[in-house]
Amino acid sequence: MNFELWLFTVKRLAQTMDAAKLIYKGLSTQEQMELRKEYNDYKREKKEAEEAGRKAGEGAAEKIVQTAGRDSLGTFAPDFAHFNDDVLFGENWNNTDIDLKTRTLITVVALISQGITDSSLHYHILNAKNHGVSRKEMAAMITHIAFYAGWPKAWAAFDVAKEIYGGSLD
Repeated sequence: MNFELWLFTVKRLAQTMDAAKLIYKGLSTQEQMELRKEYNDYKREKKEAEEAGRKAGEGAAEKIVQTAGRDSLGTFAPDFAHFNDDVLFGENWNNTDIDLKTRTLITVVALISQGITDSSLHYHILNAKNHGVSRKEMAAMITHIAFYAGWPKAWAAFDVAKEIYGGSLD
């Protein structure tokens, strides 16, 4: 990073922090208490997610098993069912070169980037949540990729994520 860009970034961050402090001081006592509660919830969720991620990394890795292919298409398209259950979810998802939390995030990003907001996005956001991705992490990730994948795709993804994480991503 060049020095000018770094300096600009530091100055903008300082201005943002000053603005945040002024806004906080302007809040009512009740609003400040609610903001503190939200911040403490965020810290708790982050700590729980980190703990879940740490525990997931200890000992034997969780084995991903999928039968949706055979359950839905086993007799109609047995080859597709095999590739879905045994290769995609069997070999690929059980490869330990990438931890499961990261793998779930990569999958959610790929689906959102393609504009896929059907049951597969729902499943993979739920899977990400179950593998330690916090509500705040999911919201930050969707916000981040909105600039690359497209704003409408992010809006659609937020609708699905809110369903899974329970209403509000605030």
